[in-house]
Amino acid sequence: MKLPRRSFLRVCVVGVLAAALYLTSGASPERVSITLLGTTDLHGNIYPIDYYTDQPANRGLAKIATLVKEVRAKQPNVLLLDSGDTIQGTPLAYYFARRDTSKPNPTVAVMNALAYDAMAVGNHEFNFGLEVLWKAKKESRFPWLAANIRQTYKSGAEVFQPYILKQVAGVRVAIVGFITPGVPRWEVPAHYRGYEFESIVDAAKRVMPAVRQKADLVVVIAHSGMERDPQTGEPFSDQMDYENAIWALAEQVPGIDVIFFGHSHRELAEKVIGGAAVVQAKNWGQSLARADVELERDARGAWRVASKRTTLIPVTDAVAADAEILKLAQPYHEATQKYLDTPIATSARALEGITARYEDHPLVDLIHKVQMDYGKADVSLATMFFPRLRIPEGQVTLRQIAGLYLYENTLYTVEMNGAQLRAVLEHAASFFPAWPFKEGERIRLPGYNADCAEGVEYSMDLTRPVGERIRELRYKGRPLDAAVKLRVALNNYRYAGGGRYDVLRGLPVVYRSPVEVRELIIEYVSRRRVIPVENNGNWRILPREAFEGLVREARQRDADRSGGP
Repeated sequence: MKLPRRSFLRVCVVGVLAAALYLTSGASPERVSITLLGTTDLHGNIYPIDYYTDQPANRGLAKIATLVKEVRAKQPNVLLLDSGDTIQGTPLAYYFARRDTSKPNPTVAVMNALAYDAMAVGNHEFNFGLEVLWKAKKESRFPWLAANIRQTYKSGAEVFQPYILKQVAGVRVAIVGFITPGVPRWEVPAHYRGYEFESIVDAAKRVMPAVRQKADLVVVIAHSGMERDPQTGEPFSDQMDYENAIWALAEQVPGIDVIFFGHSHRELAEKVIGGAAVVQAKNWGQSLARADVELERDARGAWRVASKRTTLIPVTDAVAADAEILKLAQPYHEATQKYLDTPIATSARALEGITARYEDHPLVDLIHKVQMDYGKADVSLATMFFPRLRIPEGQVTLRQIAGLYLYENTLYTVEMNGAQLRAVLEHAASFFPAWPFKEGERIRLPGYNADCAEGVEYSMDLTRPVGERIRELRYKGRPLDAAVKLRVALNNYRYAGGGRYDVLRGLPVVYRSPVEVRELIIEYVSRRRVIPVENNGNWRILPREAFEGLVREARQRDADRSGGP
């Protein structure tokens, strides 16, 4: 029906007035709620189990799946993201990267089943080499993102997608990925050959303006940690300049709405820096990060963020493992358990690792023996990665040996002099608290960066200031000459300066192992069929009261973690 001209004009006027009245009357504009869920540092954890102790544990994608499905049942607009270090870290991940490569990557298979939307690339994705990395990526039904990796042989071409755009309820959502640029400092060169790693902040400043123009909501997934104390803003004292950059990213790069981050194996929620809400889930699938974002249309019809809130959903005993994920992962899990239960040696007595960071210990000495044997070294540097390790009296399986060396590190032998070795040991001693310990304060226990040495004798005096703690340092029964040349065995992470061992970077390399240190230990023990149970007491902590206090604190924390007395 054709309206008369006067009627048509009347309708138009009424329509314009109605629209103006709507925009000025305070009526609620159109709103959309989007829920973002994030995991990080899964490290191959699927089943809720600690493979090294063979005990149940509140972790893994099977339990995370239950939480994800609960949120999806209540919220229509959900994105599921991961911040990297995904395909490495458990015996299961190792077995299907090294022992049986015929099957799809188990972690990726589960993430596909959960319909992840995107994943940031983590540094541990490179641990097994590029062939394993690209196989896992090819099997993924979700993109791997890293805006700060470029190809050196293609004039800086991108290796991974820097970002993706998704439409969610009419909202344009950008997801941008970054990786810690420290990979060349920690990784075997062949595992990243042809790639260069840019500063996260520099890369973000480069890509973010274009991203912001295309998106209504900008979400970052970054495999990098917080370089400052979230509460005080003070820089962490143990930070490497290149490694963690989330505070700087949020503060220096405008236009970011939400940052999901990882790498540092901590948790954080309900924190805003520079306008960006930042959130970090606990590693190994021990919690799920959540960001709820409300958007509304402005007067021009464009979406703007009205509110955002971040929370953490813990994985507890009350969270059941998802039956669908358990069934999918069962063949992988059973093959891993069968492998771990393989007998490999016997031990004349039970050994526990709880004191191995505080005294010369048979378990760390086993690592030293292997490194000195294969690396043809005079001195070895190593640490106790897993203090909760128990070696039983009698039969010892691959499970216990795998627990002795958790990481995919390879063995290096380097040349250094006596002065450099002393500097290494002084740095290791800096991770220990000063004696006497402060009354009422929690004792700072050293972590896996506190290496000890075999092949020399020494004492560590905690009454002395940092840098002057190593005493009575002797080599072959005599005081260590600062100029003496030594062949020192260590892992590739230390060689690259990991743990702030800067003195080790760039030293002449005389040996590189073709396989991981863990494999060398397995081969060494398999040949001998016996676990050494004695140690030579070549180093000690002074005074005795400091040693006893450290051990007492370590045992108490172990009991608290285990629920014991």
